[in-house]
Amino acid sequence: MKQKDLNSYRKYMEVEYGDVAPEVCIPTPQSMAELNDQVRAVYNLETVSELTQEIRRCAVYPQLTSISIDNTSFLREGYSVPVRVHYPEGKGPFPVVVLFHGGGFMMNNLDVYDSVHRYLARFGNAVVISVDYRLAPENKFPTGLEDCYVGLLWACENAAKYGGDISSLTVCGDSAGGNYAAVVSLLARDRKGPKIHKQVLIYPLVTFEMGRTESMRRYSKGYFLELDEDVHALAGYFNDPAKEMTSPYASPLLAESHKGLPPALFISAECDPILDQALIYAAKLQDEGVEIEFRLFKGMLHGFINRAYGKTFESLSVICDSLPPL
Repeated sequence: MKQKDLNSYRKYMEVEYGDVAPEVCIPTPQSMAELNDQVRAVYNLETVSELTQEIRRCAVYPQLTSISIDNTSFLREGYSVPVRVHYPEGKGPFPVVVLFHGGGFMMNNLDVYDSVHRYLARFGNAVVISVDYRLAPENKFPTGLEDCYVGLLWACENAAKYGGDISSLTVCGDSAGGNYAAVVSLLARDRKGPKIHKQVLIYPLVTFEMGRTESMRRYSKGYFLELDEDVHALAGYFNDPAKEMTSPYASPLLAESHKGLPPALFISAECDPILDQALIYAAKLQDEGVEIEFRLFKGMLHGFINRAYGKTFESLSVICDSLPPL
């Protein structure tokens, strides 16, 4: 599929492109310019503090804090990649979810998504293994991606220690993490790697040159995720943007074939500039024989999965219910 064909390709379904829900607070976008570990540390600290205050007011909070965790790591290219395992009580067997956090390939960490991991472990009764991949711009494409793929291999080798059974293996991620979940599914197919039974793509970025779609026209300014048509804000992910952006392992929508990929569950926000990417990718997968489920959450913004809205918990419950049975 060529880039110029994207805007003419059909979408999985038609949407209304409505207004933001009244209960949604629009966060201030974090600039991707001049990122470094000090800037990230302050941003992560402030974000975790804000999200913790939100979740502590929720009735579900005591159940989330009951989940056990194990902080560990694996070695790749001389670097120790942090991994966090959340697992439920009992001996299992439990489904396994390998999760990649969002953040534009350049931001966030496991703590920012802790409530998401805990929810999936508690209510999905699953072993959740999250990979704290290396971030750009210090670590360019495909460093973070390969960290995620090796994290998948590590999960398959180690899940049994926590009661996990990889006969039910799901990859999951939001935004940039959704990109990684989609691409890791491609890599596992192309490299004859682990059999993935479900890919959960939460408002995924699946191409870096999306053009002027309707969702981009409506929501590219003032709706938290602010992108221009060429996604220059994310160019720091690449060594050579002009060359690498069109790689299918950066833009999975551009892969020559999507046949043989695992069934996909899409979780999308209505008021999101990259909504149309998910709609087009879902249609592309469906046309190539991949089983699709698409859940659109009206009035939500990009990034709602780790907030504390009613639709946040509704979407997480949809994911839990979708995990392949053992």
